[in-house]
Amino acid sequence: MLKRLASVLLLCALACLGVSAQPPKHHHVVFVITSPDHDDWQTAMILADHFLAGVKPDPSDVEVLAYGGGIDTLKKSAPTAPAIADLEKLGVHFVACENAMRLHHIEKADLLPGVASVPSGVVELVEKQEAGWSYVKVGR
Repeated sequence: MLKRLASVLLLCALACLGVSAQPPKHHHVVFVITSPDHDDWQTAMILADHFLAGVKPDPSDVEVLAYGGGIDTLKKSAPTAPAIADLEKLGVHFVACENAMRLHHIEKADLLPGVASVPSGVVELVEKQEAGWSYVKVGR
């Protein structure tokens, strides 16, 4: 009885101090961009950054998946290259759809360093959702 009371008091004290007795939640989110619009890409990157800041210090897996018209923004010549590099330093992974790459005549060598590719962006998204990842659609 005394042990139980001590445990309850300890939990109450921790709660009052703002300390959680539960382990941090591990977040998994995939941001999908299919638009070639630069503003949509800026929004995707801002959302990824805000998400990481909002769940800190919880661990997170964050992926930005590009397919359709959004694929061009992962090219080395894209104006978003510096922002992508900054987010990669925070642990954000960027992934290109190989179907879209073929359609837009983009080779893997044309992609920014660190950008991965998957055979199908749609399959990647479905598999992430089936594995419990949250899906955020950005842009049109």
